[in-house]
Amino acid sequence: MKKLLLFCFLFPLSVLAAQTGNNFEYSSYVKTEVWVQTNNDNSHQFLSSFRNTLDLEAQYRISDEWTLFVHPRYFYDFAYGIREGAFDRNQEKAGTTQRTEWLRDCYLDYISDQLDVRIGKQQVVWGQADGLPFLDRVMPFDLTRYWLPDFADIRIPLWMIKVEYSPWLNSTLQFLLIPDFEASRSAKAGDTFAFKAVNDFDTVKSIMEAAGGSMSTAIYRPSSKLKNSRVGLRWRSIFAGIDYTLNWLYGYSTSAYTYSDGVVITGGLIPALGMPKGNYYYSRRHKLMQLIGFSFNKSFTNAGLLKGLTLRGEFAYLRNEPTYYGSQGHRSYTERSDKYTYVLGFDKYYFTNWLFSLQFAQFIHNNPTFKGKHALSSYTYGLMDKVESYVTLKVATDFVYERIKPEVLIIYGDDNDGRVSFKTKFEMRDNLWLTLGYHHFWGPAYGSNGQYRNNNQIVCELKYTF
Repeated sequence: MKKLLLFCFLFPLSVLAAQTGNNFEYSSYVKTEVWVQTNNDNSHQFLSSFRNTLDLEAQYRISDEWTLFVHPRYFYDFAYGIREGAFDRNQEKAGTTQRTEWLRDCYLDYISDQLDVRIGKQQVVWGQADGLPFLDRVMPFDLTRYWLPDFADIRIPLWMIKVEYSPWLNSTLQFLLIPDFEASRSAKAGDTFAFKAVNDFDTVKSIMEAAGGSMSTAIYRPSSKLKNSRVGLRWRSIFAGIDYTLNWLYGYSTSAYTYSDGVVITGGLIPALGMPKGNYYYSRRHKLMQLIGFSFNKSFTNAGLLKGLTLRGEFAYLRNEPTYYGSQGHRSYTERSDKYTYVLGFDKYYFTNWLFSLQFAQFIHNNPTFKGKHALSSYTYGLMDKVESYVTLKVATDFVYERIKPEVLIIYGDDNDGRVSFKTKFEMRDNLWLTLGYHHFWGPAYGSNGQYRNNNQIVCELKYTF
């Protein structure tokens, strides 16, 4: 089905691209990224990434109402062939573009005064928070480089139908039908940003197999059929100067969760693991859940103390989202649980072009314990409090007529867990950009960011557009 849709989009575009005129537009870039790990347990430096990307965007305006857009992208990361060991074995899965993922976007737009329809592979964005997703749960995420790249680059586009109807001015009802399914993904064991839980499981599996046992994991994913479609609704309007949305999303979770499917004991206790030798069976499954939420955005323009301030917020109620329960570093159960999350943001420009964006956020577990076990982080299997609080600060500005653009994002959790991400873009020429950045992590080993506290990164990026 996907191949047929792909042909139906690309064949007309290839014919139209041969025509000349103002209706056809395109842009492209080539980019090289180098990531270098600056610290680890052995105080050595390692090449984390040497990624080269080719990106093309093409648009053809068929008429005033109809537009065709195609956006292919291909990358290859040479670091996987340079480094050896566990990192090198991930070349096939993480070092290059997989399957049809080279096609980022491919859709047909219909635009009218009251009705807009977009059919094809696309991204849908519901949230606007800095550094963390709250309401932005429509698309799956590619977390092979954690949450460090821009969200637009780590969202995984899906084939879907998006319909937006405006019954009156400044009000829009959005409907989503998403028959396509792709799972959110994380780095494989041994990779630069592999989650601690993934690395620990791989270590246990190796020890078990060396002792004569086994640990196998079956993968179950919903097929891309109409009956498995996710559906979403969003109402957006303005009331008393407040831009607000009401959101609802139902379907299979884009994140897979681990379940224990049984064990056959074949021997005695393995001292290194504290568990008996045997054949252990696990599965990775996606469960039905729903999101109910809202967002708001209010800018103050009247004279006074609040002039120039933008207040924004997002709230999401996650019903029946799978949750891990157990003890520190060990998962015992996977059960559905309700969760709440919200973020409040305060944005304001100072000194003309200095943007300060402060956020306060909380994740709240409705059931922090289950059968005497604690809720666990899906990243590390670390213990989660009933309420997890975060504060973030983003500062951005520009110099030399916007040719130099520095930006820093600080994320701090209430368990002394966090990171600082700094980057500066230099416009060397009209079509040549150099970006320098640094990511610093700290916190306990079982914290979401602290799991990478020996994995600080220097980033250098060169981008040429044409």
